[in-house]
Amino acid sequence: MKYSFFKRMIGILLLLLSFSCSSDLDFNQANDFNVQPVFTTNLAYFEAKAPNFVINGVERSVFSYSSNVDFFTTSFIENDLVKADLYFRIKNTIARAYVLNVTFLDKMDRPIYSMSPMNVPASNGTEILVERNEIFSGTNVDILKNTTKMVFSIEMLAGPPLTANSTGRVELSSSITAYFDVK
Repeated sequence: MKYSFFKRMIGILLLLLSFSCSSDLDFNQANDFNVQPVFTTNLAYFEAKAPNFVINGVERSVFSYSSNVDFFTTSFIENDLVKADLYFRIKNTIARAYVLNVTFLDKMDRPIYSMSPMNVPASNGTEILVERNEIFSGTNVDILKNTTKMVFSIEMLAGPPLTANSTGRVELSSSITAYFDVK
């Protein structure tokens, strides 16, 4: 008895569900889809301690670090990136001044862009902090789209001599905030 009652209810329910109202659907509205996401991520980080500038008792005036950033050449970046804000922060606790140079290289390791140098003052016993934003927009964004590697070079300027026992560090951290227009 219960079985026939449920069978009837399911039949009535299926009959009711087979009739529905609908308005005209505009599937072309998918063509008007537009989203503008913003992503922020780390770009590069390194730390150079004072003894890293001394090799076999001799000061080395330049310290370089390279970072592969071939994600700039992905189709998502290529098609949808409209603006990028690169943020650089340098901390210095060494009693020497430095100049940071950042060079963008293409897939053939050829320089395609160099930021203007960042001057980092010598520490006087407290941490020195230098920050900079480099903004890429319009046709300037194409520089990033062709970048596969970034080279960070720190040049140590004249000052008190460093030894293998010198203390302090130069620390670079950077990030990118990328703005997209996905259609």
